[in-house]
Amino acid sequence: MTDSEIVVTGAAGFIGSHIAEELVKKGETVVGIDNFHSYYSEEIKRSNLEQVKKTAEESPGKFRLVEGSIVSKQDLKELPKNPKKVFHNAAVAGVRNSIENPSEYAKQNLLGLSRLLEYFSSIGKFVFASSSSVYGMVYEEELPVKENRGLEPIAPYPQSKKHGEETVRLYSNLYDFDYSIVRYFTVYGPRQRPDEAFTKFIQMILNDEPVTIYGDGEQSRDFTHVKDIVQGAVKASNAEGSDTYNIGSQRRITVNEMVETLDEVMDEEVETT
Repeated sequence: MTDSEIVVTGAAGFIGSHIAEELVKKGETVVGIDNFHSYYSEEIKRSNLEQVKKTAEESPGKFRLVEGSIVSKQDLKELPKNPKKVFHNAAVAGVRNSIENPSEYAKQNLLGLSRLLEYFSSIGKFVFASSSSVYGMVYEEELPVKENRGLEPIAPYPQSKKHGEETVRLYSNLYDFDYSIVRYFTVYGPRQRPDEAFTKFIQMILNDEPVTIYGDGEQSRDFTHVKDIVQGAVKASNAEGSDTYNIGSQRRITVNEMVETLDEVMDEEVETT
């Protein structure tokens, strides 16, 4: 028997804060948890939370935050035991950083997930935030990528997401709950992390610095706005049964096109190197 509360892990983060905000707008009672990991500024995350709290005050829903880690069994006791839904976004992100510190990714992304799943008595629906990086190198002829395409992660971060997906499926069989695995393609929008390309490029332009482009700039990504990511995650949480979903725009944008767009939007002469 599940209760009426929804748990959002990583609630102070980029995507997690947007999901929490959307849920309270819909009248849901949301319990967030975040440990304010030092991967990027705590000040940014506090600012994200203030926006969630402000929205909650103006909405029919409710929001409360547990300041703690999903790795800590003691901190988990502050969460409801029988949530109707769990949106699991808490993770240490970043492909390059994971190569330098793989053990931290195993601890936060895998141990944390296992402890979270073991804590709950029952779950109405578990939504696991995975990443398109689990696919590894994707070639033009494979586009758009299908969910049944083989997974070939090339760094500890996407490897932790692949293992996370397997863990969710395993625990689903053990504890009899439904899940939705959502593989996010490159996310951008308000509150995006400071290490993201959009954030870096915008900051360079504002500082009148040349934008550094590696290679010929024809590298492409499926950039997806955070509002679309949130809508996709919420829809996945309402889907019957268990399944895996790609959430993306299905449109590839090159780095050169991204810089050209910023040039137009910001009305600046962008110099590149």
